[in-house]
Amino acid sequence: MKPSLLRRLAGALAITLASAAPAAADNFPSKPITFVVPFAPGAGTDQLARGMAQAMQASFPGATVVVENKPGAGGIIAAQAAARAAPDGHTLFITTNTTQSANPHLFKKLPYDPVGDFAPLAAIARGTMVLVVPTSSPYRTVAGHARPPPRRPAAATTARASPASAPAAPA
Repeated sequence: MKPSLLRRLAGALAITLASAAPAAADNFPSKPITFVVPFAPGAGTDQLARGMAQAMQASFPGATVVVENKPGAGGIIAAQAAARAAPDGHTLFITTNTTQSANPHLFKKLPYDPVGDFAPLAAIARGTMVLVVPTSSPYRTVAGHARPPPRRPAAATTARASPASAPAAPA
């Protein structure tokens, strides 16, 4: 994402947060602003959060803006922490469909309500997924991947980032 777009998004977010409670707007931020991320440092969501945090820091000179990574449990640890945070605009949860859409279908009980505990502010990114294989692989098409190679029938291996990632299933 381009830096200028990040600055515009952070500026819009800053205006939204500061105007959410007009009486408190003059004092915002009154404590550090924390971006909670449900993935490890370096992940795409983390990189987006760090760009947003840097841009928000520019919107609020002198304020402390922190990115807090809470990876694990399919994002549940971070979602729970964000849901329990004070509803004062100082904690922002930057997440994906994992915590809000997939987890309710993957887990019988969640320690947070994806709809009731959060208010959406903005869609800030879209992602693309690709399927790749090593150049030495015998696979050249998705249909070919659905059939095991003749010389080693059980050798096909797939991977994904989390239980809620797009399924690693043949098309």
